[in-house]
Amino acid sequence: MSKYLPLLKYEASAIARDPINLYMCLFPVIMLLLSSFVFPMIFESIDPAQEIALKVTTLLLLVAILVFGTFFLAAMATFLLVEQKDEHTLNTIAVTPVGASGYLKFKMTYLYLMSVAGIIVVLLGTKLIAGDKYTILGTPVFDNLGISHIVSFALVSGLFAPALGLLQAAFAKNKVERFAFVKGTGILALIPALMILETFQGGLQYVLGIFPNFWAVKGMLLELTPVQNSANLSYPLYLLIGGVYNMMLLIAAYRFFLKKSQY
Repeated sequence: MSKYLPLLKYEASAIARDPINLYMCLFPVIMLLLSSFVFPMIFESIDPAQEIALKVTTLLLLVAILVFGTFFLAAMATFLLVEQKDEHTLNTIAVTPVGASGYLKFKMTYLYLMSVAGIIVVLLGTKLIAGDKYTILGTPVFDNLGISHIVSFALVSGLFAPALGLLQAAFAKNKVERFAFVKGTGILALIPALMILETFQGGLQYVLGIFPNFWAVKGMLLELTPVQNSANLSYPLYLLIGGVYNMMLLIAAYRFFLKKSQY
């Protein structure tokens, strides 16, 4: 364990010295401020008589709360990995007792834990601070959400951050390309928003299942806004499929990054 302490200090300094990385690291806190204070102001600006507009807005912002914290931590992982490729830091680490593979495992572990912690902070904080502001047809949606839902969702959804970070860093050859890949894959953060459309409420929802973040987000939305549909799965089953899918993706991304980096 002691051999990883110097690496942890190095990672902390690498994040702290770059304002962009620091911003992405702190994005869950920013997301919590938005979800607790700014989003409720948006709800209040909508005429309560416009129930459809209020429902759609609420669902869209719920998707944003569930998705964006993980996406920004994935972007931070990409930035750090590409920077280390440019500076040949991984060359140096490869000949240490930790090795390149051990270092990547360490890096992805702490990024995963940061992602899980960020998701819990955002969801639990929103529920405690402004949970009563998120209503659909007069019913507060966060009343359906318990600690077990938040933690289980975070454990599964958090897997997407290191997986996406590794994939983006594997393809990006330099710092310019990393920005392009981060912007390009940003569409992944918006895909779950399609599931609020009536078209994707039934069996057609599984077309979106190709996107790794669909499963956990869909399960959580059903807990927040229960919708009776024979095509829907149970919350645990959505998480189970999402967990297996994201773990397979993470393992494949890890191996692919090592292969592309030629270590």
